[in-house]
Amino acid sequence: MRSFLISLLCLLLLLGTWSVYSNYSDKQIHGFIDSIDNNIISDVENANWKQASDQFKELEDNWHEYKKIACFFFSTDKLNDADFTIARAKYYIKCEDDSNATGELSCLKEQLKFLHDNESLSLANLF
Repeated sequence: MRSFLISLLCLLLLLGTWSVYSNYSDKQIHGFIDSIDNNIISDVENANWKQASDQFKELEDNWHEYKKIACFFFSTDKLNDADFTIARAKYYIKCEDDSNATGELSCLKEQLKFLHDNESLSLANLF
């Protein structure tokens, strides 16, 4: 009976930790996507390069903070892919290249959605 209770406690601890992280991750990823959609892409399309650069810098800083925790739950390859896209988008914004910047930002948005959807706890991802 004691072994069963210890196993049950470990399972509940694991599920509780995953639940807390999943909620945190959901908020962070949706925040990144909203920032890209509502702010950065709009600024790039309107040639507000200083504002786009500042907002992208904030997104990049928040991504690197988020990634410190996410690396325990997500595939490193997927996180690195997002890093590469961030680097390209940052360069295009710096060069004031609206078409490539918009393309990379859209790609980053989709990568974040894909990362979140594929790494969330669901029956579809288990089988």
